[in-house]
Amino acid sequence: MKPGNTPLVELPTMAPAGTRLYAKLEWHNPTGSIKDRAAWFMFHNAVRDGLVTPGMPLIEATSGNTGIGLARIAQVNGHPMRICLPDDSTAERMQILEAYGADLELVPGGPNGAIARAKELVEEGEGYMCYQYGNPGNPEAHEFGTALELIRDWELDAPPDGVFCAYGTGGTLTGVSRGVRKTWTDINIHSVEEFTTDPISGMRSQDDPFQPPVADLSLVTHRHEVTKAEAIDTVSRTVKEEGHFIGTSAGAILHAAQQHLEAEGGSAIAVLCDAGWKYLSGAPWKAT
Repeated sequence: MKPGNTPLVELPTMAPAGTRLYAKLEWHNPTGSIKDRAAWFMFHNAVRDGLVTPGMPLIEATSGNTGIGLARIAQVNGHPMRICLPDDSTAERMQILEAYGADLELVPGGPNGAIARAKELVEEGEGYMCYQYGNPGNPEAHEFGTALELIRDWELDAPPDGVFCAYGTGGTLTGVSRGVRKTWTDINIHSVEEFTTDPISGMRSQDDPFQPPVADLSLVTHRHEVTKAEAIDTVSRTVKEEGHFIGTSAGAILHAAQQHLEAEGGSAIAVLCDAGWKYLSGAPWKAT
C-alpha cells in the first residue's frame, strides 16, 4: 500500500476563540506515521536509480518512524534491514521494528549517535543507507504528496495563515514549504522545535550542532521551541477534548499552533506526525 491521502480535519475545541485550527492526521499511513511517505520515495528512487539491487541489505539511522516505514518496505521487497536506533527509544518502537524483521543496534548519543554508527556500517560495506537526513527523496515526498493534499483538501475560501511542521530531519518542513507555496505564495511556515536541553523524540533544534543537509531553513518564517512538558500536556488535552491520541511531537506542533493563534488569530494547519501508540511506555497522555 502506498502512503498518502491522510485526513485533514478541523479541531474546533482546540482552536482559540475566533480562530480555525486544522490537523493533518498522518498516523493513517500504512505503519502509522508521516515517515512512511519519505521511506516510500527514498526506497523507490534508489531502486529506479540502480542504487539498490534485489536482496541488498538496507541501513538507516532513525528515532523510530522512518525506520519502521523502511523496515516494512524492506520486508515486503526481500531486503535485510539494519536499524541504528537511539538507546532511549521506546519499547514499542523496538517491538514494531522487530515485527517487520529489522535487525536493531541500539546506539548512545541520541539521533546524532545513530547517524554516526550507520555511516560507519556503510563505510564497512554493510549495505545501502537511505540517509533520510540528506536524501532529496525525503522532502520530495512532501512537496509532491503532503503539500498537494493540503491544498486539495483545504475547505475555507482563503488560504490558511500558516502551516506548522515539526523540525526533525527537515524533510517535512522543507517539502511542505516548497509545495504549498506554489499555490499559497505568501503563507507562513512554522518550524516547531525542541529545546536542545529538553529533547522530544523525533525532533531537533536549529541550535543543534548538526543540521540535516536536506533541510532548507530559509523557507521558515516562524520558529517555535516547545518543552516536553508542554508537548505532553497538549497530548493529554487532545485525547480528552478531540479524541485523537496523538504522539509527543504532534503535541508539540499543536501547542505551538495554539499559542500562535491565541496571539495572532487567523487559521492554521498542523501536520501531526503520528499517534501515541508507539509511546505508551512513556505515558504521553499524562501531563507532568
